[in-house]
Order: sequence, then C-alpha cells, then structure tokens
Amino acid sequence: MTTKKLIHENGGQPLWSQLFDILEERIESGYYPPNSLMPGEMELAEEFGVSRITVRQAMDKLRNESYIERKRGIGTIVRPKVAKVSTSFVSSFNGTESHHRDDRRVISQEYVRAPLDVAYFFGIPVNQPVLLLVRMSYMEDKPITYYETYLALSSGLDDTMDFSGSLYDLLDENGYEINHIVEKISAHVSTKKERELFELNKNTAIINRIRMGSSNGTPIEYTFSQYVSDGYELTVERG
Repeated sequence: MTTKKLIHENGGQPLWSQLFDILEERIESGYYPPNSLMPGEMELAEEFGVSRITVRQAMDKLRNESYIERKRGIGTIVRPKVAKVSTSFVSSFNGTESHHRDDRRVISQEYVRAPLDVAYFFGIPVNQPVLLLVRMSYMEDKPITYYETYLALSSGLDDTMDFSGSLYDLLDENGYEINHIVEKISAHVSTKKERELFELNKNTAIINRIRMGSSNGTPIEYTFSQYVSDGYELTVERG
C-alpha cells in the first residue's frame, strides 16, 4: 500500500485527524486485518513524519471509535468487526424536541479545550478552545434533559451572550443557519451519577444523542445530550 502524504498547511485539517482518516481506511480495507497487531507509535511516527503525540491522538480516536484496543503485554490490536443493530436518525434543522410544561436553564457557559471527538468534527487541533454551553431542561421542576453544546469560535457566539432563548436563533443572527444535521442515538440503563443528576430513585433508561450541526458545510455545533426516557417525547419533523 502506498503511504498517503499528510498535508502540512496552516489552517488545514490537523495532522492527527488526517492520520486517523488514513488508519481508519486501512482497518476498513483489511490492510490491518482483525486481531492483527497495529504498528507501534514510533513506527507510525517515522512512516508519516510526525511526532508521537500526533500518532497518540489519532490512536486515541481509533480506540474511542472501537477500531482498536490495547492488550497488556501484547500491544494494540485491531478489533474484529461486530454486527451492530442501530437506529438511523435523519432530521433537518427544523427537528423539534417536545416536552410539556418544561423550562430550559443555562447551567454554565465558558471556554474549554475541545475534547477529541469535538476537535475531529470541527477539524481543529486537540485542546483548542471552544465555547461550551451546559443546559438542563426541567418538567414541573424535575430535571429531564442534560445538554453539553460545543460551539466553534467561528460561530461568532461568546461566553457573555444570553443563551436562555433559542440557540439556533442566535446562530441565524450571526449568519450561521444550521442547515445540515447528523445525529447519533443510543440508550443505556442509568448509572449512579446519572441517577443523581436526574434525581432518580430507580434504574431508568437514558437516551443519548449526539447532534452535529453545520452551516453550508462549516461545522458549527456539537451537542451531547441525555434524556430521561420516562415522560419525555422526542419528535423529529422532516420536510
């Protein structure tokens, strides 16, 4: 296989993100077959002419995406492909969340270093600052939804603004209409931390949603949200 060259350009896709794409393609194509041993950090650093930190960031993303796993005393192994049963959520920007007699409260708004998945979506270096907006929704004073929204600095929004209203209206006012959304939906039984967050006294199904919003091809919003399944209705409109 011919080694693809990484593009070293200011303002371009980060090197670790380019390397992740190449390694992901190699795994998907079978160049690194299931259960095989991945090359070491030093070997990959030499092949692509990058630092070990860059390699480590790409490998961390592969591990987060369940492509690889580290085994003590062996090294990094390519995980076998597992058949997945998943729900595909296709929605437009006018998707709505409907819950009766609720209110959404802003918990915090501050600049933080971008987590790995957020940095990959925005196409920025890991740990570059982004605006984090944390909100919760309540129904009759009981918490039912938790939101973590990461906003690219290019959105024009900052930590001094009033986010008590519609986030998308604010983005529209700044010239960034969200017109393309990709969503990932999953669910699990609540953990102890989540039971405390949502004031639950028993195990309850928690719905997880990752929403990635773009404006004319520019990534703007990455939202991780959790919903208490009891008493919450999620409606997605199309067309």
